[in-house]
Amino acid sequence: MQNNYFGFGTDAELENSPNHIVIKHAAFPVRSPNPGERDYDPTYPLPCRKVLGEFRHRRKAFRPPSVVNISGMSFGSLSGAAVEALNRGAALAGCLQNTGEGGLSPHHLQGGDLIFQIGTGYFGCRELDGRFSLTKLLELTDRHPSIRGIEIKLSQGAKPGIGGVLPRAKLTAEIAAIRGVPLGRDLHQPGRPHGISRSGFAPRFRRSGCGGDRSTGRHQVGGWRNRVLGASSPA
Repeated sequence: MQNNYFGFGTDAELENSPNHIVIKHAAFPVRSPNPGERDYDPTYPLPCRKVLGEFRHRRKAFRPPSVVNISGMSFGSLSGAAVEALNRGAALAGCLQNTGEGGLSPHHLQGGDLIFQIGTGYFGCRELDGRFSLTKLLELTDRHPSIRGIEIKLSQGAKPGIGGVLPRAKLTAEIAAIRGVPLGRDLHQPGRPHGISRSGFAPRFRRSGCGGDRSTGRHQVGGWRNRVLGASSPA
């Protein structure tokens, strides 16, 4: 009888069997200087090798001071106190905080540098009817120099139905104002950008004034539709 249960690995005794080459990693392969030594730095900086925006000659290209940064978590998903704590921590650590797709809140403005994420709902840079507003995005980035770069999220992969819903009971006046949405109704977050194709949005954005200023990257989810939805066959 065949055992159909298996893990992502091997049952072989790699370290105790012949003819296996085992390469062991070292978490800290380079010796760290101690206090008092010439190369000692208590901040332990580890800057990125890449200069974001350099390839496309962005006016505000920069080298991120840390390869370890804070990933996108929206205000509304996190509390204001949590977002503020993360931003203050980013300022202390010298790293970047991604705003998540819920827009830019006052809690993000506590001294830490930011990556502003534009999600499929365009929260924080949209018209009331849900269309993307380049004018509002330019106003936002001009007012807040702590926004060092922009991330465009082109699809949703982690939310049921390839999209998301914030029930109106959880939509506070503060969240609605930050996201630029009306109160009193469920807030639907589409699975992909409204009115603009995945292939058309990023090039259009790069040609804009904002794209010419700051480094712009994209975040995209790919895969079979049935694996996201749990359907029986690909669509």
